[in-house]
Amino acid sequence: MARACNSIIPPPISMMMFLFLQSLRTFVSSLRMLASSALILSFIFSEWPAASATGMTSDTDDLPALLSIKAHLHPSASLSSWDSHNSSTAFCRWPGVTCGNSRNPGRVTSLDLANLGLTGSISPDIGNLTFLRSLNLSLNSLQGQLPPELGRLSHLESLLLSRNALEGRIPGTLANCSSLWRISLGSNRFAGEIPAELGALPKLQILSLHYNDIGGRIPASLGNLSSITHIDLVGNRVTGTIPPSLGRLQSLVHISVTGNSLTGAIPASIFNMSSLCYLYVGYNQLSGTLPPDMGNTLVNLEVLQAFGRLRYLSSLSLRDNRLEAKKAEDWEFLASLANCSNLRTLDLGYNKLEGTLPAAIANLSTQLRWLGLGGNEIHGSIPAGIGRFTHLHRLHLDQMALAGHIPAAIGKLQNLHILSLNGNRLSGVIPSTVGNLTQLERLYLNDNSLQGEIPKSFHNLQRLTVCDLSFNELEGSIPKELAELSSLTQYLNLSHNLLTGPLPSEFGSLKNLRVLDISDNGLSGEIPSTLGECQVLQYLYLQRNHLQGTIPDSLSSLGGIQVLDLSCNHLSGPIPLTFERLQHMKFLNLSLNDLQGQVPNEGVFKNANLYSVAGNDKLCGGIQEFHLQPCSRLVLVNKCGSAAVRSLISIVFIVSLLVLGKASYLVRKQRTRNYMPAGPSKRQISILEVRRGGRSM
Repeated sequence: MARACNSIIPPPISMMMFLFLQSLRTFVSSLRMLASSALILSFIFSEWPAASATGMTSDTDDLPALLSIKAHLHPSASLSSWDSHNSSTAFCRWPGVTCGNSRNPGRVTSLDLANLGLTGSISPDIGNLTFLRSLNLSLNSLQGQLPPELGRLSHLESLLLSRNALEGRIPGTLANCSSLWRISLGSNRFAGEIPAELGALPKLQILSLHYNDIGGRIPASLGNLSSITHIDLVGNRVTGTIPPSLGRLQSLVHISVTGNSLTGAIPASIFNMSSLCYLYVGYNQLSGTLPPDMGNTLVNLEVLQAFGRLRYLSSLSLRDNRLEAKKAEDWEFLASLANCSNLRTLDLGYNKLEGTLPAAIANLSTQLRWLGLGGNEIHGSIPAGIGRFTHLHRLHLDQMALAGHIPAAIGKLQNLHILSLNGNRLSGVIPSTVGNLTQLERLYLNDNSLQGEIPKSFHNLQRLTVCDLSFNELEGSIPKELAELSSLTQYLNLSHNLLTGPLPSEFGSLKNLRVLDISDNGLSGEIPSTLGECQVLQYLYLQRNHLQGTIPDSLSSLGGIQVLDLSCNHLSGPIPLTFERLQHMKFLNLSLNDLQGQVPNEGVFKNANLYSVAGNDKLCGGIQEFHLQPCSRLVLVNKCGSAAVRSLISIVFIVSLLVLGKASYLVRKQRTRNYMPAGPSKRQISILEVRRGGRSM
């Protein structure tokens, strides 16, 4: 053992060599470690941002791209701090610029310049921001085309360019941005077709291309977007059919193709998408019937809009389509929709649905907010069960053939904002329970055969902005409770009824009303001067009634009035001269009354196309086009003022005559005194006495 141990001890020379070799190995190892350290340090410093005056470092690779982006945008004042010569601020601190963390320090990862009032275009150099993940240039006025260089942004996740004026085609190179989960290009001027290449984006969840000028067909490749949840193509010119491949999108929650030119039937595969919550297909040219079991498969459906005519653009709409329901079995879909417990909007207005309104409509979800079946050929009556929908905001059963009475249960819809029952054959009285609809903003009951009086309970409708009761058979007087609803701002239409009595003076409370139409009734009495307090009024229709008295001067206070029709009444007196001040008047109709005096010559009365005074035989003067008789001097005097002024003139005239008469009498008396002859002399008196004595004898 000792021998073995001794055998490994080197002799003196060998020991020296051994120590030398060991030192050499240590030196070489140190060199290797130093080289490795240098390599690591060089890597670190190559990735670390360059030092700035503030101690922050930055990488200048993205700087040229940012400066190019600034050069393409106006006004550059919004980006005034983007200055390459400002050494106190690195570009990672520029407004709207966000750089990466320790993983990608000094590289731009987000660019947010939304809503800065920018014009100009998007620089192609934006494609050099290769670490960019989010780009938001929405809510500006950018023009030009979308640069295809965007396809170089392989890390891009969110592209927000909505509400600009961008045009041209959507570049198919966006398909190279494999990380994209959101594309929002709505409210621009993009044309061309939807790039089929977008169907290759594996992570895309939101595709929003609404309100552009995009045409062509919906590419079937969109059916490959397995992660997609929202597709919005509203307001374009897309044609063709809805591709059945969209039915494969098991994550799709929202699809909106309203306002295009799509044809054909809605694919059956669409109605098998249990994930679908919002289906907007209105205002197209779609046809066919709805599946009878659609409610069994679309169990999560909340909104179905398929209306056929452009009227409203929110919730389930099949607007301006040609969906049919001619037989009883065609209406079975309505019963199946009772399974959709979350259904909030059902709008099938203006299609080709026919037959009796199914009683199953009362079995729909009580969560319903919007129910629209108007514009179809549906008859029958409004079921009393309509009162179940206490959450309803909008009820559109207009332009159909519904008959019978308005059920009193309508008053249970206390969250209702819009009630449209116009254009039917409804009869009976307006139920007083309508006054319970305290949230009501618009009421349309026109074009029916409603009778009785206007309920005084209308006083409770303190949010009402529109009220149309025209073309009915309503009787009695206009309740002051309606006339004093100051919330009425858009229009109040009571025309073509059988209303009688005077116009309520409370109409002066409608200070923000734009249109008031009470024409074609049997109203009598004078026009209340309080109407002049309706300062916002633009259209006032009082024609074809039995109104009397003079036209109040206060109507000249309606500074914004554009149409004033007082024709076919029994109005008398002069045309107020103050009407000459109505600068915005487009037509003034005073015809077929009993007006008298001179027609004014200024303002609206200079243009024969802007007014009519026909059928007033006592009028005179005016412009030559009307060929009225010339006015006498008395009429000219009458023009100078009102009745009170004319009375004052008469009094002054009479007093003047009296004063002149008195003066004349005094003058004659004075003259009599001055020229009286001298009295008789004594001799003459004696002679007279003798003569009298002789006669007496």
